[in-house]
Amino acid sequence: MKNLITIALTAGMAVCGVQAQEADTSRIWNLQECMRYAIENSPQAIRQQLTNANLKASYHEAILQHLPSLSGSTSVSAGFGRNVDPGTNTYTTVNTLSNSYNLSAGITVFNGLQLINNTRAGKISKLRGEEQQKQVEDNISLETMQAYYDFAYTLGTQTLAREQVDASRDNLRQGRRMMALGLKGVADVAQLEATLAADEYNLIKTENNMRTCELKLKEVMNYPPDAKLKIDTAWRYAIPEMDTTDASEIVDVALATLPDTRMSMMDVRLAKLDLSTAKASLFPSLSASAGVGTSYYKNLKEDATAFSKQFKDNLSKSVSASLSIPIFGGWSRQTNIVRKRNDLRSSEQAHIETQRQIAVEVEQAVLDLNGAFAERKQAEKQVQSQSMAYKVALRKYEEGLLSALDLQTTANQLLDAKAKLLNAEMTWQAKRKQVDYYKGIPLLSE
Repeated sequence: MKNLITIALTAGMAVCGVQAQEADTSRIWNLQECMRYAIENSPQAIRQQLTNANLKASYHEAILQHLPSLSGSTSVSAGFGRNVDPGTNTYTTVNTLSNSYNLSAGITVFNGLQLINNTRAGKISKLRGEEQQKQVEDNISLETMQAYYDFAYTLGTQTLAREQVDASRDNLRQGRRMMALGLKGVADVAQLEATLAADEYNLIKTENNMRTCELKLKEVMNYPPDAKLKIDTAWRYAIPEMDTTDASEIVDVALATLPDTRMSMMDVRLAKLDLSTAKASLFPSLSASAGVGTSYYKNLKEDATAFSKQFKDNLSKSVSASLSIPIFGGWSRQTNIVRKRNDLRSSEQAHIETQRQIAVEVEQAVLDLNGAFAERKQAEKQVQSQSMAYKVALRKYEEGLLSALDLQTTANQLLDAKAKLLNAEMTWQAKRKQVDYYKGIPLLSE
């Protein structure tokens, strides 16, 4: 109950946080804050918290099943006309009043270890729920991270496109001045105008892409779609040398720490317990019970014995033991054992498949990381060379040695090189975070 109240309060605080955030449009969000906000406001994460609360309650219930059961009852009845006299157990026609009190207790002594298996299964299910909570939060964090870097990339391309438009406007103004001086013709100015129009179109396109990526990030974060969201695009991982960690070492760590493998291992353990419980149905079960009861009787036309005396005189006690031996049940128990054994084999194969998938994902992430590192280095060189080429082309154009079309081509090549560098940078940042996650470093660090 306390857990449910805590979860409800958390959900309420999350809603309040959303409302407060609507007014906070000047805040600049970094990646950690975006991921934390997405988890705290995710309905999927809250549903999993509620599921875990149920699993914890079921585990406590399984523990309490080992204790004896205790029940009490009482009844009262009135007889009119022909009825059985409780005092003499014979038929009579007098009006009577009677009531009874009973208290009974029972306990399962042995049922093939089913109670123990149920308790163990409840504990494993609770632990599995905790791992599934981590899996849900990790998936939300990874999805948020991808949307964050996509948004950061489109913001970068928007900046590049705006710079390109500003440069084209400067070239057009200069071209018009040169045409007034007779150094450029009408065709050259017309080409510069066409270049500016193309660059402005590209700017509008990149702005639309930026808005789409911003909306996607808001969707992943469960952020108000009509509120402004500003992210920190300045922070970066330091670019070291290429990661030389052996991928097999990262795979071993990932298999030991990722929620996916831990959950599949627990599925195997649960399947083993289910098989053990199914086999336990073939064993006899032994239970014991005890009870105590008393009653009171009164003839409504005569004075009755005092209640306290009848309560004491009519007191009865009982002790019993029950042994149930399964002999034949239509082969249902044996069939259930076969099903549970097949379920165990299926869960073992699922665990092997999960391990294989994680190993492939880790290998691919390491390859992508190193590939992005190499691409980034090469893109840096390309930007440097294209920047030098554009400066030379611009000087030649100003001296009348280069056409406006050739200048546009060189400018487009520089813009493309900068966009490739930005893409390689964002890809490397995302893959660096992902590989660190496979190394056992939490996505959300304090």
